[in-house]
Amino acid sequence: MDNHNTAAIWLFTITAAGLVVLVSQKRASNKAADLLINTGGAEQVGIWLSKPAYSVSQHVAQPSGRRIIANLNDGFCGLNIVHISRLPFEQTGKANWTTLLAVIHQRRLPTAKRPAFTDWFDSQGTSNVPFQLPSWSSFKLRPGIRPRSTAYAVVSRTTLITLLSLCNARCTLRHSGVAGHRAAYTSYNGQWYIEWPLGAPAVVQFVKHDSHVLFSDVYPRSFARRVDKCIEMTAGIVVTPEPSKVKCAFPSRKPPGRWLLEYQPKGFSAAHGSRQLYHMMGGKVYEVDFLFAREYPDGKVFPPHERLLTLPSKDEDRHAIFCVRWEELQLLAHSMDCLPWSPVSWSIHRGLRDLLLSFSKTTMDTYRESLAQKLLDNVHQASDILEARGWHPEFIKESIPGIIYNSVMAGAGDSDDAVRVVTEAALLLWDRPMSGLDETRFWREQLDWPLEAKQPLTPHMVIALTKCFVLEWSVTFDHQIYHDLPAELLINRSESS
Repeated sequence: MDNHNTAAIWLFTITAAGLVVLVSQKRASNKAADLLINTGGAEQVGIWLSKPAYSVSQHVAQPSGRRIIANLNDGFCGLNIVHISRLPFEQTGKANWTTLLAVIHQRRLPTAKRPAFTDWFDSQGTSNVPFQLPSWSSFKLRPGIRPRSTAYAVVSRTTLITLLSLCNARCTLRHSGVAGHRAAYTSYNGQWYIEWPLGAPAVVQFVKHDSHVLFSDVYPRSFARRVDKCIEMTAGIVVTPEPSKVKCAFPSRKPPGRWLLEYQPKGFSAAHGSRQLYHMMGGKVYEVDFLFAREYPDGKVFPPHERLLTLPSKDEDRHAIFCVRWEELQLLAHSMDCLPWSPVSWSIHRGLRDLLLSFSKTTMDTYRESLAQKLLDNVHQASDILEARGWHPEFIKESIPGIIYNSVMAGAGDSDDAVRVVTEAALLLWDRPMSGLDETRFWREQLDWPLEAKQPLTPHMVIALTKCFVLEWSVTFDHQIYHDLPAELLINRSESS
């Protein structure tokens, strides 16, 4: 009997203690949530404060609810095609994830009615847009609160790299030392700052541009981006459309010297470079072919009839010479024809960019002026279509012609605004399904039967040359960035730092 009484007492004690712990945790969580709401909740989380799917947790390690997820298989939060705006189109808070979710949209934003454009903003310049936004209102997110911090969200490094690629980011600062790691990236719709102090969590801060305001923006409000294509270009992989679907990865930039380009079917699994990144993103590396750069022996003469390409090397002052045989030339031409269409430039694998630009340079230079003139003619003949698509009428008349001509003739650059203008002008000629933009036959035909530069440009030729222009204006991206990042990061920055 005494044993039974003792067991009952212990069971009651343990149960009571457990209940006390649960009640204490609940009170602490409620206190944290009340603290957020009572001390400027709207200032912290913006429009998310009013969303029923939003709740708050104090726990850093395991926040509940859905997280912001982006990768090759899931797209961005389940969508492969999203729409990007330069600036937020809904109320945001100090919590950086609210700004991020206000510049990435599920659907295209409605076309602006220019005469009433300035009526959408109050004296502080904040958004007061009178239309139904395709926002993430059904997105269940449970951010946490840290002491002296705003509400945060957790992302994996895979998601962060996908977001950088999606927003066309390029690195402007990178430093690793005994105190930790710090990096900065500029992108089309904001600035990214990454800090990973020694012994502390890694933190990402996303900040909207302070150099632009919505009421003076002369571009359409948003444009479409495909998550899978952004990842593939960052990883240096070109995927040809069905039915002859081929996936081919490109080698990394090489040291100065002589190299032989060698096609290896399904050889990406044994490759060094972007293989690990593509695998992290959810790609199947064993399905991918590989263009292997084999070092050519010193003193050995290149075959007499093979094509030689001069590429940048890891040494900025010296070049790498690639010998490309006929089979590999055909693959390069096929890759140029199957570059995915994009309204803006890419955050691109530099080995892919180096090889394709070297291969296409002579042809592109031959047609460059013809392309510029053709695009100018398109704009003059269809300015009403551009205006209906959201371009400002004065911008169409006064600025677009000069931007098109100078950008195409420049041969290189890093302005996504210029790329948006050129690609939109090219689309004025296209009256077929948008899926057809991903494959042309121009480069393969040029390889077999080179055309004269005086020949009139067809819509397919314009699209092929415009995709080469986008390649010229794309920015290189370090595909080994994952070495600098932990498995998980917090999107937000402490106010006390």
